[in-house]
Amino acid sequence: MKNMEFEKFVENVKETIKDYLPMEYENAIVDLYPHEKLNESYLGMTVRNENQNISPTINLNMFYEQLQRGQFNLDQIMEQMAEVVQMTPMSVHMGLFTDYDFAKHNLFIRVSDADRNQEMLSNVPHTRVENLAITYHVLIESGAGGIASSIVNNDMMKLFGVSKEQLHIDALNSSPRLFPAHIDSLNTMMENMARRDMRAAGVPEQEIEMMIKEMSQDMAVPLTIVTNEQTMDGAAVLFYPGYMDLIGEQLKGDYYILPSSVHEMLVLPDDGGMTSHELKAMVVAVNNTEVQPAEKLADEVYHYDTRDKIFEKATAFEERQKAKGKEQTMPDKKEPNKSQPVHKPKHKANDMSL
Repeated sequence: MKNMEFEKFVENVKETIKDYLPMEYENAIVDLYPHEKLNESYLGMTVRNENQNISPTINLNMFYEQLQRGQFNLDQIMEQMAEVVQMTPMSVHMGLFTDYDFAKHNLFIRVSDADRNQEMLSNVPHTRVENLAITYHVLIESGAGGIASSIVNNDMMKLFGVSKEQLHIDALNSSPRLFPAHIDSLNTMMENMARRDMRAAGVPEQEIEMMIKEMSQDMAVPLTIVTNEQTMDGAAVLFYPGYMDLIGEQLKGDYYILPSSVHEMLVLPDDGGMTSHELKAMVVAVNNTEVQPAEKLADEVYHYDTRDKIFEKATAFEERQKAKGKEQTMPDKKEPNKSQPVHKPKHKANDMSL
């Protein structure tokens, strides 16, 4: 089964998926169609009962890759798909898609690479910030198995009867409530994870603390991770109202922003320890080797100027600083000396009395 062709895999899945579902899905409708998402496109499959007004889209390409890599056999993959189908609520309040007064409380934002998603963004209201795009989504359901959501496209926005600006404001306001921010030192987070794992393995406390101390010394770069409590699409937290300034207060100054993935941002104090070129090389290397294409955010480094309150590419910040430096070192322009009128000396008259 591992070397099964994709077309054969799709045909097999469509024909047998109901065998893995309860009897209530006996007459369910199975549909296949190309599905577009931010950062990825794939062949999707939906399994919908007559009494369902919504169903999840199963990523067939993803499951096929798992089969090819030998992560799961075909039977296990079919069982996983069946679980996804059954986790979906049988009915969803349609006001989430038609009634803005109802839907606006479930709005949240995501960020993605605007250049990579140009085609999709042409049909989706979004706000561009440098080369990033902030898009708006309606949360349908959230639980231990993940979240179900729908992106707001131009047709939905028209149905809502609101402007993009209003959508932006409301999504920013509700996002922190739906997906609370989580900001922590990356070093501290990794230390806590290591401490927990070592305790579970029965390592004595004294040895744990010695190893944690060594780990802290090796972590020379003071990175802070910015994400949400769900650690899903958490890079958007940076754009929550007031959060760029809040991070600046915590770091006591300007900072660089490294787009680790769509799930988190890493921030680093701008203390002169590393240049933007070094940081960008690091981001590109990690993106090429560690980050899945669907989770990649951008091959870029950003900077936040806490004094001027400007979020921009790090290169743009450096150019701006150079321009400021030139202005400060340039001598004050003085008005050219105006030529004084030339007064010819008056000759004294010879007063002679005869």
